[in-house]
Amino acid sequence: MRKTISFLLFFIVSYSFAQNEITYEKTLAEIKKSSKVLCTNLIIPNVEFSIGIFTTEWEVEDLTEEQCGDIKTNELRNRKILEILESKKLLEKFYVEMENNSFESIESNEKFEWNKTKLIINLNFSNDISELNQVYIPIMNKKEAKELIKSICPIFESDFCFKKLNRKL
Repeated sequence: MRKTISFLLFFIVSYSFAQNEITYEKTLAEIKKSSKVLCTNLIIPNVEFSIGIFTTEWEVEDLTEEQCGDIKTNELRNRKILEILESKKLLEKFYVEMENNSFESIESNEKFEWNKTKLIINLNFSNDISELNQVYIPIMNKKEAKELIKSICPIFESDFCFKKLNRKL
């Protein structure tokens, strides 16, 4: 009887930990199927300007005069964003925020420093706060960041915002 209870307890604990394991493959799959709820932030570190691309379910109050922090998107536009990110090989490595504002890769101990990047893409791909629901993708190269902005701009009718983001790089 004790063996049965021990085995059952071991199985339950193992199963619960297996469900919560964060892997690159699971995260990528979740991101790819999240086009209905995907929210994207394009952030320039240490600059008081970013572009927030949110679905209509999100109520975001943009306190800037330019209204660049709350660009509305939909499933089709989100799919296009994901296609661009995939074509530029930006979905190959994801980082999560750890304590003390450090960002560590899901697959390794590799980290990036917020201040040493040119552009950071923050993907919010789930409304479930009990699971991993956002990742960060750093872009270290200024030219690569400008090319990404140029690729995403035609999806939206916000030329002003994307041009301003490009200038601030």
